[in-house]
Amino acid sequence: MMKALLPYSKYLVLLLTLTTMSCETTADIISPETETSSNTDNPSPEVKKENDQENNDQNKGEQNQSMAAMLTAAVPSGYDVKKDQSYGPSATQAYDLYTPIISDSTKKSVSLVMVHGGGWSLLDKSFLDSVVELFKRENLNITIFNINHRLPLSDGVNFQGIMDDFDMFFQHQQSLKKSLNLSEDVVLWGYSSGGHLALTYSYKYPKPYIKAVAAVAAPTDLTQESIYKGIVDDKERNLTEKFIGVPYDSNPNAYKTASPIFDINAQSAKTILFYGQRDNLVNVDEQGRRLYNKLIANNVKASFKALPNATHDMNGEMPGIVVETIRFLKEQ
Repeated sequence: MMKALLPYSKYLVLLLTLTTMSCETTADIISPETETSSNTDNPSPEVKKENDQENNDQNKGEQNQSMAAMLTAAVPSGYDVKKDQSYGPSATQAYDLYTPIISDSTKKSVSLVMVHGGGWSLLDKSFLDSVVELFKRENLNITIFNINHRLPLSDGVNFQGIMDDFDMFFQHQQSLKKSLNLSEDVVLWGYSSGGHLALTYSYKYPKPYIKAVAAVAAPTDLTQESIYKGIVDDKERNLTEKFIGVPYDSNPNAYKTASPIFDINAQSAKTILFYGQRDNLVNVDEQGRRLYNKLIANNVKASFKALPNATHDMNGEMPGIVVETIRFLKEQ
């Protein structure tokens, strides 16, 4: 049986410590809430028609803008931060929201949705706090959603339940487009099991607004023995089995269904992948390069970064990963 050099839960505690140390946290700038009034709450039919036409023209113009133009349309002076926002009835169905503070209210922001790692069953959104800070420092016109999902060990859900969480989150996120001044562009970004979930959801349940996905050290084929046997915690619990809900031998097809590599087609979202050449948990060639090659074979815009000195924890690599992610997005 292939296993990480450390039991997975201890491996992740070490990773959390190292990732936090690799990024110096900056203070959030939180703007005071303001109320605005308008005398157009009940516009005349003529005014309403003009407003509708203006909105349609803005939407058409937005759709014709490149991702680079959207990202650089405004430079935020800071971020309004709201922690532990709810998108569902479970306490686990929560997210942290970082809204850019910009002076031009006509500039709609790109949504960046971030998904934490932890073998599908461990950790939470706070795991990515330091990576959120790295994205904020880039001074881009992005609204950041750092999300939780329910966990197999604590919430009793499996693969489909977590996909349902993503459905629920995106229904919620789309309902905020007007109030948060969001554009039609959404980017999914995930690390490890979060990267797996980002890839799987974007390929299996494609949405027109998910324009790109970025995955770091992500399992992509759960039918490989190194994954369905190798991801265990310090109590020797098989976390992939907990995620799927049944042992591999009893239902191999369930593992295939939850593997993003089998859902790629020509309409799949543009993808950037990051893997460590020294990753002893998620193999760069078996899991990463195979997915990339299939994307290219299907004529999907994709980028693959194999980091020569990186292990699964990506210690010290996250600043470069964030920069490369943004560079990829600006090419869209």
